[in-house]
Amino acid sequence: MRQCRVSSALSPTELFDTSSVLADVVDAMVDRDVPCPHQARALSFKCTPGYGLHLFLNYRTPLRSTWQYGSRVYHQSEHRHCAGILQAGVVTSLPRGPLGLIGVRLKPEAATRLVGERLRYFLGTAIPLDDLFGASRVSLLEEKLAEARTSAERFAHMQTFLLSNLRPLRAESVVSLAAGLLRRDPCMRVRQLAVRLDVSERHLCRDFSAMFGMGPKQFARITRIQRVLSARAQGAAWADIAYATRFADQAHMIKDFTTIVGVSPVELGRQLTLSRWSLVHGLPASSPAFARSIR
Repeated sequence: MRQCRVSSALSPTELFDTSSVLADVVDAMVDRDVPCPHQARALSFKCTPGYGLHLFLNYRTPLRSTWQYGSRVYHQSEHRHCAGILQAGVVTSLPRGPLGLIGVRLKPEAATRLVGERLRYFLGTAIPLDDLFGASRVSLLEEKLAEARTSAERFAHMQTFLLSNLRPLRAESVVSLAAGLLRRDPCMRVRQLAVRLDVSERHLCRDFSAMFGMGPKQFARITRIQRVLSARAQGAAWADIAYATRFADQAHMIKDFTTIVGVSPVELGRQLTLSRWSLVHGLPASSPAFARSIR
């Protein structure tokens, strides 16, 4: 049997330096480093809906991804470097060889500083990073990541790249302020949000949809489901999660979860348990917690 060296990064490495100049832009950054092709091909990834724009850059072989909602397959693709926002369903990705992947999740209210105002164009699709930042610059970054020996070095290269593409800071728009408020309190009603920002509901919903491709109500629903997923990944009981995320009851939470993710929490738990490496809205999850049946 062929022996493979296990990379120390086989356990996902996360980075979020609150003292970084990128702290207002980047929500999280992760590195996946599995140089052994046999080990990498045994892995699979699940990515669930979220509000943040994700940037993915492979510095070894690309991942083959399938976007699915329930039993329906919408899209299959293979991208080396891409950006996108998953609003509904589940994306499953499979390595074809040695795995090296940097993932960055941008804060929705600040992502415009890297990619411009129209975040709606990223919904349910994968836009090549070459189109956003230029092929030569992305290729140079890939080379640096591939040559780096540690996750810390790769994070440093990625942060330098992001900083070099960061647009000047401007006064926050009403929409950006609204997104930030909803991330902190997704149960806030649109009317309350409009009053707090001193704009009309119609104006707020129109501008919010123009930027994010969804209204503030849908944005808030996805935010709540993210909180459900994060709490479950930490081992919390479903009843406690429903209470903490302020759903009327557990049944209401399950209904909203199924509507957005495309499968029930129990079914997602089964999929995550079968997956060798699970991701929840772009961050690593403790999949055994999802496997427990709802009582």
